[in-house]
Amino acid sequence: MARSLETQALEGTGFRTSLRQFISHLDESQKAYDMIAVDDPGTKCLFVASMVKWAHLANFRLLDYLEKINKGDCEEVLALDYAKLCNKNYWLRGKKKSDMMAYSDKPLKYYLEIWNSDETSWDLYQLYEANVCELADNLKKVKSTFDKPELYEKLMQQMKEQYADPDIDYEYEQIKEAYVEPSMNDFLKMQVKACVDFLKSGMLNHVLSISNEEIEEVDETKLHKMLEPDYKTPDNLKKLWAKLKKFIELKENVMLVPKRGLIRKHVLKHFHELNGDHFSALFRLDKLLTLMHQDMVKMKPELAQYLTTNESPNVFGIVNSLTRLMQQDWFKQFRTDPKYGDIWIEKFVSELLASEYQQELLEIWKDADKRLTLKGNIIGCLNKAGIIDGSDLGIATALLNGTIGENKKFAIYMGRGKKMVFCDWICDYVKG
Repeated sequence: MARSLETQALEGTGFRTSLRQFISHLDESQKAYDMIAVDDPGTKCLFVASMVKWAHLANFRLLDYLEKINKGDCEEVLALDYAKLCNKNYWLRGKKKSDMMAYSDKPLKYYLEIWNSDETSWDLYQLYEANVCELADNLKKVKSTFDKPELYEKLMQQMKEQYADPDIDYEYEQIKEAYVEPSMNDFLKMQVKACVDFLKSGMLNHVLSISNEEIEEVDETKLHKMLEPDYKTPDNLKKLWAKLKKFIELKENVMLVPKRGLIRKHVLKHFHELNGDHFSALFRLDKLLTLMHQDMVKMKPELAQYLTTNESPNVFGIVNSLTRLMQQDWFKQFRTDPKYGDIWIEKFVSELLASEYQQELLEIWKDADKRLTLKGNIIGCLNKAGIIDGSDLGIATALLNGTIGENKKFAIYMGRGKKMVFCDWICDYVKG
């Protein structure tokens, strides 16, 4: 029986049906079994056989799925009720066991004409029990893997390639220009506007646990005062802002800081209910708040304590500098493939600064005199990795457009970069 089920997984619906659908089919079949009104052995045995099929196919796919996500490759997010589905008693509840035991005095083919073997209903139930217990264990492993932020961050980087707006930095500069010389209060207004724009996307519509007390705590009049007179707010702004407060907190009355851990949980729980517009809105809000926070820290350095590691001034400084450097015309001149565009550059720099070499890179960056050297080192690595193609001096000349001596010095930095420890990481990153 097991071998025939594996054949079905490889053929037909096996890889066209999503893993989540297999688990859903199993759950629905079990609920239907509990509602069977007729005490017919054939009908009940057929239901259990279908549950064995769905459980086995789900496990077959789960093994491949676990192998991939353990390598950081996530093709499908299993947004499931893990508290329920990881509980073996949930799958073993009801009368299935006693029913199958009661019918086991005769082979299954006595009740089902389509059955050819001598297996009994008890054999069928034991196969069901083994499969759902394995399923519960496998789902526990999936949940523990998704509890690690690293997989989520990699998934979000993949999503950014599809949904992030590459012109968001330009949009932010336009927003700032409208305030001439923005004050702290102006930055708070900008953050509120960005948050309300995000709420309009409907990404938080699935947040249900909101109380009247939480809604009443929202000062809608104050929110309206911080928005432009002709700005169109949602009709249910108070309710939406109460939901937002679950994911964003106000620090020192000027900085709206995302609770990224809670946002991650929300995305994973409702992944199948979200769409591209939701993710575009999320990435837009995250980038705008990050850019605003950096400018706010320049005005009031003590606010830096509220920033996450990825937003910290040192990490932001090197990420921002490298990203802007690589998004200039010289890079397009020497890149080997147009796919290495702005989104790829942002992803590469972000992951480089999240790698095991983060502290080493930051230590170099702390010394202002070594920053040009580090830039040259990294550009040299990109040349070695095949992202750009040209002589070190030719690239340095196009990049700096400086004196002959300055260009030669930068070319030397590039050559030395190819021997740095992080060069292997960069080359492996490109190959991967």
